[in-house]
Amino acid sequence: MTRSDDRDRDGSAEEPRPDVPHSHHPIGPSVDSDVPPDRPKPPLPRPQLIAGDVSLTLRRIGASIIDLTAIVVPVGAIAEFSGLASPAGTADDTGWAVWVFVVSFVYRWAMQSALGFTVGKWMLGLRLVNVTGAPPRPLTVFGREALWVLLVLTLLVVPESITDSFVGTVIFLGLLTDVYSMFRRSDTRALHDLPFHTEVRRATDGGPQANSRNHPLRFC
Repeated sequence: MTRSDDRDRDGSAEEPRPDVPHSHHPIGPSVDSDVPPDRPKPPLPRPQLIAGDVSLTLRRIGASIIDLTAIVVPVGAIAEFSGLASPAGTADDTGWAVWVFVVSFVYRWAMQSALGFTVGKWMLGLRLVNVTGAPPRPLTVFGREALWVLLVLTLLVVPESITDSFVGTVIFLGLLTDVYSMFRRSDTRALHDLPFHTEVRRATDGGPQANSRNHPLRFC
């Protein structure tokens, strides 16, 4: 028996012959022989204009309307009878709008810092949480609500001479972008949620961590 037979029996591979082409190691990209080269590529899918939870988004908008109504009515009544600010519909309603702006911020920050929801969110079964499902810290809620009132309520306090200009258009586009973000994003987060890593969920989706009573208030 020769040495070459011993190598073959031991499983040693023979050295490749120079006249055998290595067709199983193509240099270029593999080509499917079953697909003709002139076959057109499938079109790219259209981008989704609405990828979020529409039902949740409508609940969020409804909650904001409820909260604003709960603020505008008493503030308007107090401003009218106390004379601290001119009520809406008069020649000068800037003072009334400033009160709505300030009270809305304090109300939303205090309610959501302590309880995780406003009256509107409570009525529609919503809760504010961070991305882990736990209640956000009061400082986080402070920044979130400050951005919310700037995006949503700025048109109330900006003078009419400015709202008719380019600045008013930018403010209005910011409001539209904030609302559209909830429809566009798959996590249904608004523009004012993104910098602070918060989101609004259904109260039944938050799990045990969403109960703010199980978590003490933290200010940093």
